[in-house]
Amino acid sequence: MVLASMLILGALGQNSNADPINDFYGVRSSFLTAEKAHPRIFDWRNKYGTSLMYLSPSYSAEEKTHFRSILKNNGDTHIDLYAQARNGHLPAGELHLYDYTHEFNVLNNDGLKPVLWLIPESKHGEYKQSMDAHLAFQNQMVQRHDSQVAGYVVCLECDEMFSAEQVNGLVANLKSKTNKPVAVHLAPGVGGFKKDTRYYKGADFIYLQIGDHLTGDNVADPTMAVAMLKQAMTLGIPVVANEYSLLSTSAQARALGDLLCQNGAVGTGNGRNVTLCGQRETKKKEWYQEYEKELVVSGIAVATLFAMLKDAPKLKLQVNDNGYELGLNSGGYSLRYSEDKIAATYRIDF
Repeated sequence: MVLASMLILGALGQNSNADPINDFYGVRSSFLTAEKAHPRIFDWRNKYGTSLMYLSPSYSAEEKTHFRSILKNNGDTHIDLYAQARNGHLPAGELHLYDYTHEFNVLNNDGLKPVLWLIPESKHGEYKQSMDAHLAFQNQMVQRHDSQVAGYVVCLECDEMFSAEQVNGLVANLKSKTNKPVAVHLAPGVGGFKKDTRYYKGADFIYLQIGDHLTGDNVADPTMAVAMLKQAMTLGIPVVANEYSLLSTSAQARALGDLLCQNGAVGTGNGRNVTLCGQRETKKKEWYQEYEKELVVSGIAVATLFAMLKDAPKLKLQVNDNGYELGLNSGGYSLRYSEDKIAATYRIDF
């Protein structure tokens, strides 16, 4: 007689109900971070003027670390990034040059989720490429980096470069490739300078440029900003308040960001004090809903074992809000099944 015993351990994928669209609600970034080049003058053109250029190889590792500290100290959860910018020292040309895997890993590990702006504003020149080239670039970015980014903005001030129909096509293509949120950003105002709200068709979010931040105290007028926000909200698309101050870290910018959050913005791209701004409350699933797939698999396994074993198995199920564990015993066979592993032992006599 020979006795054999074996232990089986299998790691199971963690159950996840994360929804990239829902997770985007409450987004906090600092689109413009102009530091003072002169005691009385803000200058967005300096190296720390906007996070969009962060991916440029012209930044040293130390400068990037400093920039991340500026954003995190301002309460940011996300970072706005150009994927390409011909005059901004980012790669331009062949698609194989655009690989930001390492950079995105650093950002995510440091608590800043990348939001990728795929086409820069008109001064950079990329918009002059064919639409096929734009679609190919979108597809390449999604294929290469989709798992690392929180969402996409199809272009900065799209209405200055493309028709509404062209932007709709860019949005539709992206949404066919990814389940991450896709946003549209236009020139200041609802519908941009053309006042054409068709630009937002199909978008998951509106990145609303309030404007009025290049004059006076470099912060938009609060009354105008709230009125613009409420007008945009009537379109039925979630609105992220974006570009309302030249300096996201200023007290005025933060106060205006708070006001826009209070009036219905689902996120901010230009500074705020509050941490709660548009986040969705998700109803907790019952345990049997949370682990529906796993329990189906367990049921199949139990049914199969019942047919194979000589003695009727004894089943024990323990569940609570923290998870579940399924136990099965029959003769020399023992099985324990939980959320992240399955362990089984059995004896074979021959």
